[in-house]
Amino acid sequence: MKNLLYISLLIIIVLSCKNSKSVRFPEENTIIHNTVSEEEIIEVKYDTIIKTSEPFKLNNILCYWEHTLIVANYIDYSVLDNIVMKLKDYKTSRLIVEESDYVKYEGDFDYKSDNYFEEINKRYFKDVNFDGYKDFITFSYGSMGMTNSTEIYIFDKHTQTFVSKKDADGEDLSDNYIEEADSVNRILVTSSFDMEAQYTRKHHFDKNGKIKFSEYITEKSVEISDTIYGIFDYSKIINGKEIERRIDTLKWD
Repeated sequence: MKNLLYISLLIIIVLSCKNSKSVRFPEENTIIHNTVSEEEIIEVKYDTIIKTSEPFKLNNILCYWEHTLIVANYIDYSVLDNIVMKLKDYKTSRLIVEESDYVKYEGDFDYKSDNYFEEINKRYFKDVNFDGYKDFITFSYGSMGMTNSTEIYIFDKHTQTFVSKKDADGEDLSDNYIEEADSVNRILVTSSFDMEAQYTRKHHFDKNGKIKFSEYITEKSVEISDTIYGIFDYSKIINGKEIERRIDTLKWD
């Protein structure tokens, strides 16, 4: 009797194992979808466009612009990505000035406009030392407002080029921003700032475009014993030498 029970139990175990091997899971539950490879990849193509202006007079020179534009083409729109600008003498093709820039904002250069070069000339040429000749001004974006940069290149009538961002006396006119170009009083006001203070520079020019003197003003606030004070640091510079210095402190409510 025991042998019969033992044999019956053994048969049940064998049949149970056999049935377990035949169990299969639905195929769709075992497939792992590769969603990464199924994502649409947008291919960006770059085109080079050359734009050349009509001849125009600048500082008594007949010249023209040659612009190389790098345009990024997407599916349904295109964006100007980079620009190289060359101003050349119309008669000799002599290079007068060259500038290249990465285009950060789409609206900065409307390269499709019929007035493209007119807008370029309004943006880049301005007489900032008041000698009767237009100078070359560039502006570039930094990572934040305090790292923006305005570069000033003064026109040299002898070499007929925009030689550098400094005037003949070596004074560096470039700054973060140009605040004002007062042609009546011949004063160029520039500014910059950081986390600690606001800096203002006022350059006073004579009728020949030379700096007579410059004023440097630093404004900042400090807290002393729960009281806020405004500190105004003023200096006057002539020919690179400080001839006057004063610091004023005011209590701010």
